Amino acid sequence: EALEVEASCSAMSAVYPTVMLCLYGFFSSLRPSEPFLTPYLMGPDKNLTETQVVNEIYPIWTYSYLALLLPVFLATDYLCYKPVLVLQACSLVLTYAMLWKAQGMLAMQLLEFFFGLATASEVAYYSYIYSVVEPELYQRVTGYCRSVTLFGSASGSLLGQLLLSLAKAELVHLVIITLASAAMAFVVPWFLPMPKRSLFFHMSPGVVEEPAAGCS
Repeated sequence: EALEVEASCSAMSAVYPTVMLCLYGFFSSLRPSEPFLTPYLMGPDKNLTETQVVNEIYPIWTYSYLALLLPVFLATDYLCYKPVLVLQACSLVLTYAMLWKAQGMLAMQLLEFFFGLATASEVAYYSYIYSVVEPELYQRVTGYCRSVTLFGSASGSLLGQLLLSLAKAELVHLVIITLASAAMAFVVPWFLPMPKRSLFFHMSPGVVEEPAAGCS
């Protein structure tokens, strides 16, 4: 009976961070403009050529992501996840704000760098929850967190297609909606509890039962 009470308390303490993280995952993945990025860059809003987009802009994301992956992974563990979630949200807001307003090749390349930083920081989203819930809940919360990002991505793509096909929206409107979604995602990490343990830098068995406390 005592074990049942303990398990119930553990599940209840996991509800808040799981819900908040799922909200963050949904809004950060809701990107109606993403399937239409190439026509947007080559359209009248940015007026770039196909060669510029494919050979000079998109590769910046690839190499930025590759270069940032290891340092961001180490920083994620050292800083206890939450600050890197905030960094990811900032990067997404910068990416889509620049996609909306900035002009020129250099601006688009800088935008791709910020997007590379945002995608490299996804490791914080997928690993944060394991530092604030008990191991017996790992499988369940993993399912929630991964499912909600897939749902957000699918919803964003469907919304973008419906707006273009039925509402005759312009591509720039999809960018604005994506920016608004990123801005909503930016708010969420500030309300997440700060983990007190991590995989490498903050291993402390004595604090496993206090997942909501501040990072040591």
